[in-house]
Amino acid sequence: MTPQEAILLLRRTVNLGNTLEAPREGDWGFVIQPGHFDVIRQAGFGAVRIPIRWSAHASQSEPFTIEPGFLSRIDEVVGWAMERGLAVILDVHHYEEMAANPGGHGPRLLALWQQIASHFAAAPATLFFELLNEPNGACDTKTWSQLVAALVPLIRLSNPTRPLILGAGNWYSLEQLPLLVLPDDPALIATFHYYQPFQFTHQGAEWMAGSNAWLGTTWTGTEAECRAVRAAFDEVAAWSQQRNVPVLLGEFGAYSKAPQPSRVAWTGYIRQQAELRGFGWAYWEFAAGFGLYDLAAGRWREDLLGALLADPAAPHG
Repeated sequence: MTPQEAILLLRRTVNLGNTLEAPREGDWGFVIQPGHFDVIRQAGFGAVRIPIRWSAHASQSEPFTIEPGFLSRIDEVVGWAMERGLAVILDVHHYEEMAANPGGHGPRLLALWQQIASHFAAAPATLFFELLNEPNGACDTKTWSQLVAALVPLIRLSNPTRPLILGAGNWYSLEQLPLLVLPDDPALIATFHYYQPFQFTHQGAEWMAGSNAWLGTTWTGTEAECRAVRAAFDEVAAWSQQRNVPVLLGEFGAYSKAPQPSRVAWTGYIRQQAELRGFGWAYWEFAAGFGLYDLAAGRWREDLLGALLADPAAPHG
C-alpha cells in the first residue's frame, strides 16, 4: 500500500483516547470493548487511531521487554477493529520521559519499536505505525529528526513497505514541518495536530492551568476565524506538495466545556478544510472529554457526528 492509498483509508478516523494511553487502562474511566468498534464502523468511520502508553508496560532496563500480557491486549483490540473492516493506527503516546531526556530514552524507544514492528510484521496492510506522538521539550525537531533516522531503518527490517506516520517537534506543530528531516523512504505520511484557537478548544480543561478563565469563548466562523484556519492548512498543503508526502491531521477537537454550537461549527470547518486539501483526519476523540459518543447514554452526539461525517462542502477560500 502506498502512502497515498493509506490516506484514502484514513479520511474518516476517530481517536480512541483516554484508554490505552492512560498509565493503566481504565485509570481514566474508559476501557475499550468490542462493541465500540461496531458503533464506530456503523456510523461511517473507516479507521481508528489507538494511542498507547507502551513506556508504562516495558522494563526500564535492557532489553526493555514489553509486558506479554499488554501486548496480548493490544492484539485483542487491533483484532476487534480489523474484524469490522477498520484500518488502525498504532502510536507511541505519552512517552513523557522522551521530552525530558531524549538522549537517555532514545535507545528504549528504539527497542520498543523493534518489538512492536516485529510483532505486527505479518499484520494486514491496513495497520499503520506512528512513531512518537507530539515530540516536545528537549525532543525538539532537530533531535527528533536524528531519532527518526535510526527508527525508520530499524522498522524497515521487519516491515519494509508499511506506511509510517511521523510529525515534527513542538507537539506536532505545523510550523515545524519544514525543519523535520525525512529519511529517503517512499512510504512516509506526515502528521500534524490542530487545536487553534487554543483558548477556545481547551477552555475549562482540568489539566490546563488558568483554562477556566477561557470559559465562554466562542468560534462562530467569522471571516477572520476561517482565514486563520485556511492559512495554516495552506502552509501544510504547500509543504506536502513540495515534498510529495501525504498528510494526516492526526488530532483536532474542542473540549466539552466549550459552547456546543461553537464546537460543532469549528469541528465541521476544520474537517471540511482538511478534506478540501486531501488530508486524512482523525478526530480527538471517541468517548471522553472531547467525545463524540456518550458512553453513559449509549449514543452519539449527533450534532458533532454530523459535523464530521456530512457530505464534503464545495471548495472555497
